[in-house]
Amino acid sequence: MRHIEFVRLVNRYLSRVLKVVGGIVALVALCAGYARFVEPTWLCIRHVTLSAAPTVRVIHITDIHFKGDTQYLEKVVATINRLDADLVCFTGDLVEDASCLDGALRILSKVNKPMYGVPGNHDQWVLRSFDSLRDTFRRTGGDWLSGPSILVPSKHVVLMTVAGCHEPTPPGYKRILMEHHPDIAAQRGGLRFDVMLAGHTHGGQVRIPFANRSALPIDIGKYDRGLFQTASGPLYVNPGIGTFYLNMRFICRPEITVIEI
Repeated sequence: MRHIEFVRLVNRYLSRVLKVVGGIVALVALCAGYARFVEPTWLCIRHVTLSAAPTVRVIHITDIHFKGDTQYLEKVVATINRLDADLVCFTGDLVEDASCLDGALRILSKVNKPMYGVPGNHDQWVLRSFDSLRDTFRRTGGDWLSGPSILVPSKHVVLMTVAGCHEPTPPGYKRILMEHHPDIAAQRGGLRFDVMLAGHTHGGQVRIPFANRSALPIDIGKYDRGLFQTASGPLYVNPGIGTFYLNMRFICRPEITVIEI
C-alpha cells in the first residue's frame, strides 16, 4: 500500500510539473509569435509637447531599415500624411543594403510634408553617395543635411547637424538638432536647442519585462528611448520604424513621434 501511495504522489507531482512547464512553453511561444508577427508593424503615434505655446509641430521618424517590406513602409507614409505637422525629421538608417535604396526612396517620395534627413551608421556603411536621398527629400520640399544648418523661414526653424550646430541662429528661430546617435547629440556642451532628435537604439527593440535590459545586441547606453532632459535642452530618442538583426519587437512598438516646440 505504501508503495502504491508513493507512486501516486510521484505521478501527481510530475503531472503538476508538466502542466507548469507546458504553460511556460506555451507562454514563450505566444510571446515569440507576438514579437515576430504583431509588434514589428504595430505603429505607435506618440505626442510630445515641449513648449507652453508651441509654434512648430515636427514629425520625427528614424531607423526605417527598409528591406523590401513595401506594404509596411507605405503604411508608415500614409500615417505621416494624415498627421497635422509642419515638417518631418528623419534621423538615419534608411537601409542596410544599397539594393533596397530605390524602393525606399520611391515610397518616401510620397510624403506630403517637407522632409529633412541625416544619415545613420548603416547609411554611411552601404551608400557611396547621398545624392539620391537629397533629391528625394528636396522633392518633398525638404532637404538632406550634410553639414551646414538649414533655415526654414516660413516656420522660423533652423535645422542643424552636429557639424553645423555652432553656426549663429537668427533671432526668434527654433533650433532643432538632428543626429543619429543620441549620446553624440547629448554632448553639446554649453549649446542650447529647442529639441534634439536622435535614433539608433531602436529603444532596445526586444525589451525584457521587469528589467531595465534589452535583447538587442548593441550597447544602447543611457539614452535608450523617449524624452531626456540634458544640459543642452530636451533630447528625444525615437525607438524607430524598422528592426535590425532580429526581425522582432517586444514591449517596444515602432513609433512616429509628433513633437511640438
